Amino acid sequence: MSTVLSFDLGATSGRGVVFSLNNGKLTEEKIYRFKDYQLIDSTKNQIYWNIDKIISEIKQIIVLASTEYSIESIGFDTWGCDFGLLDENGNLLMLPLCYQTMLQAEYLHYGMSLPNVFQERTGIANASINTSSQLLFLKDFYPEVLKKANHLLMMPDLIQYLLTGAIWTESSIASTSQLFDIDKHQWALDLIELLGVSTSLFSTIVLPYTQIGEIELNNKKILVHSVMEHDTASAIFALPSNDHSCFFLSSGTWSVLGEKSERGILVNQPLNSDYSYEQAGDGKILKLKNLLGMWFIEEALNFVNQSQSITIQQIQEMLINCSPIDFFFDNQNSDLINQEQFVEKLKKYGEFHQFPSIDEPHQIFLIIYQNLAFKYATVLENLAQSTPLSTLFLFGGGGKSKFLNQLTADLIQSPIAVCYSENSALGNALAQFLAIETIQNRVELVSIVNENYPPIYFYPEKSEEFNNSYNQYKQFMRRNY
Repeated sequence: MSTVLSFDLGATSGRGVVFSLNNGKLTEEKIYRFKDYQLIDSTKNQIYWNIDKIISEIKQIIVLASTEYSIESIGFDTWGCDFGLLDENGNLLMLPLCYQTMLQAEYLHYGMSLPNVFQERTGIANASINTSSQLLFLKDFYPEVLKKANHLLMMPDLIQYLLTGAIWTESSIASTSQLFDIDKHQWALDLIELLGVSTSLFSTIVLPYTQIGEIELNNKKILVHSVMEHDTASAIFALPSNDHSCFFLSSGTWSVLGEKSERGILVNQPLNSDYSYEQAGDGKILKLKNLLGMWFIEEALNFVNQSQSITIQQIQEMLINCSPIDFFFDNQNSDLINQEQFVEKLKKYGEFHQFPSIDEPHQIFLIIYQNLAFKYATVLENLAQSTPLSTLFLFGGGGKSKFLNQLTADLIQSPIAVCYSENSALGNALAQFLAIETIQNRVELVSIVNENYPPIYFYPEKSEEFNNSYNQYKQFMRRNY
């Protein structure tokens, strides 16, 4: 039996998950969770990562897990873009900036005027949260820190450095930075120079399955291996498919909708500026569209629960046999998603467009779900122009919505396979099992996933009412957006 420890950190919480593999049987032994590791400086309207707390929590989990289990390897995956800076002595110069800082109104302009060559070379569109944009921010607000910096490490690599002393950067997390050359598979040093930043900050790129170093705690030494360190890439790695190309939907607060395909198929075609292109970590490319997703449901739940208590399960029951409401909005509409009071803004938006009123909870949730499904279907129509869509693999908390799953399957007329809920942690573990050679190849990996975490399928049905509403949605979008 082989046992590994996967650390999967998101923006609001982190988890350490112990996985064991014995004769093809994969078991999730234990999950340790921690949260509240952001620090807010209200005087500057800036948010940072409490890296000391993150490292402290990780060390505690390692001690607990290694006391109970014989851990052979540890791997880390996190969100993208954010990083830490080290001085010449290897000390952290400041707390890592949180990407949410860059979403504040006064900082949204950073990186937006970078020349087209940044997207052409890296596959990443200009956005204030990019690593490139954060470096421009630091040049303005913390120039002395940048001058003293000797190394830049993306968040999972920073965590590994603070635990092992090793300085490397894994390819999938590097590709979120807008500073990684998608064709040469290395840092785009000329683009870094265009930012006025020293190229010497950027460390050697490594692939997943690389032995990074070892952690020594309580007189125990445990190997650390690189995995697909971007959490999205890690989750996609665990999809139960060996197809050359597959389509996926990461359904959480944010929705990430995209295609994983052979490197040559995507890179040898002109890059579409509507998408981001990132490294999958296993030699393939991810063509991604980022959209707000379950955030709308979370906001609606907060609104409705001010006057009554309701759960996601109860919402699904409310929507059984509901007919569509001709009330359409784009989930990228900045007027609806900025700041708070989403439901109130949605109602005013509906009045302006003379849509039906939405006074009952089920109406609010129905409108959100149907517009999410309409958006997913629209994006997938575009994505699947060159590659037929046979199955959409779905993972994340949004997979709990049976109504949304079925409606999306009906609209795209393809099955939806809802995968394991902790897919990022699972992909992390699978990469480690490959690194220590408990799993030999991708075929064996997919077989293990299918046998131990079989997807739940939603098969398409005919829904004339929602198809008609979807056509009206598309007409409305063409006229108004």
